[in-house]
Amino acid sequence: MAANLLFVVLVSVQAVCGVLGVGADGATWRSRELAKVPSPALLYAPLTPFYSNLSLNVEPIPDLAKTAAGYGVNLVWTCGGMGQFYALTVTEREAINAAWASAGHANGQYVVCHVGTTVLEDAITLTKAASQYCDAIATVPPYYEQPSSIEQLIVFLKAIAEVSIDPNGNQLPLFYYHIPGSTHVNIQVADLLTAAATELPALLGIKYVSGDTLDWFNSVQAFNSSHVLMFAPEPKIQSFSLGVGRGTVLAEDFYAPTYSRMLLNYLRNDHQAAQLEQQWKYKVMAIFGKYGGGVAERALYRKIAGVDLGPRRLPTSAFNESFYMPMLDDLAAVGFFNQSIPHWPSA
Repeated sequence: MAANLLFVVLVSVQAVCGVLGVGADGATWRSRELAKVPSPALLYAPLTPFYSNLSLNVEPIPDLAKTAAGYGVNLVWTCGGMGQFYALTVTEREAINAAWASAGHANGQYVVCHVGTTVLEDAITLTKAASQYCDAIATVPPYYEQPSSIEQLIVFLKAIAEVSIDPNGNQLPLFYYHIPGSTHVNIQVADLLTAAATELPALLGIKYVSGDTLDWFNSVQAFNSSHVLMFAPEPKIQSFSLGVGRGTVLAEDFYAPTYSRMLLNYLRNDHQAAQLEQQWKYKVMAIFGKYGGGVAERALYRKIAGVDLGPRRLPTSAFNESFYMPMLDDLAAVGFFNQSIPHWPSA
C-alpha cells in the first residue's frame, strides 16, 4: 500500500518536472559522457576515515587519492558500502563527496558521488550538492521497502536524475548500484537498461555486484557499447569470458595492479598468467581475512598511504593491534609491497 502510494506521488512529480535534460540528440550526449569515463575504468570505493571518537575525518582524503592514483585507479566511487554510507549523515556525506571530488580531480580521477539512501528527499539534497563538483551521480535503490517493478524503480531513479544538473546546466550521468544481496532488489539489469533507453536516458552506468552471471552476460551483449558496465564479483577472471565490461569494481585501490595484469595477460592470450594473478589475489584476501578482514585493510593504509583511517563505525569489532606487524610480514611474503604497476596502451 505504502509502496503504491510512493509510486503515485513520484509519478506526479515526474509529470510536473518533465523530460530529463539529455537534449534532443541523446546519442550525442551519451557519446560525450562515455568519452569522459576512463577505459578500462578501475573503480575504487574508499573507506571513510574517522577519528578515534568516530567523528568524520576528511583530512586523509588527499593522501588516499594520491595513493590510489599510484596504483592505477582512475575512477572513485564515494560513500559506497565499504565507506559505510548507511552510517553517515547527509552533512557528512556532502563533506566526503566534496573532498573526494577535489582530491580525485587533482589526481586525474573520474569521481562518481553516491547519494543513495532510503529517504528520497535526502538523496535529492545530496545530488544537488554533488552535481556542483562530481562527474556523475550514483544511487542504490530503496532497500528497506523495495520497488515491486522496474517501472517503480525507474520513477525513483528519475527523481534523482532530474536534479543531477551541473553548474553549466548540463545533465550529469546516473550510475545504478546493483547490489541485490544487500538491497534485496532482485531485478534483471538487462531489463532495467532496456526500459531506461526511453524512460531514463541519463542512466549511463552500472556497478554490478551480483552473482547472476547470466544477467551480466545479457547486459554486456546488448549494452556494452552504450553504457559503462563494471563487474564486481569474484573471481574477476570469470567476467573476461562472459564479456569484459568497460571497467571493474576493485573496491580496494591496492588491487588495481593485479586486475590490470590479469586482464592484460588474458587479452594477450596468456590465460595461465591471468589465472596466476587471480590466484595471487585470493592469497592476499586470505591474509586480510586472517587478521580481521575490513578492519585489517583499514590498518594497512598506515603503511601504504601514511594515514590512519581510525576505527569503523558500529557495529564492527576493533582491529587487534598485535596483528599489525604479522599482517605486514605476511603481505610482504607474497610480494604485496613490490607489485609492478601496468600501464594501459593509449587508445
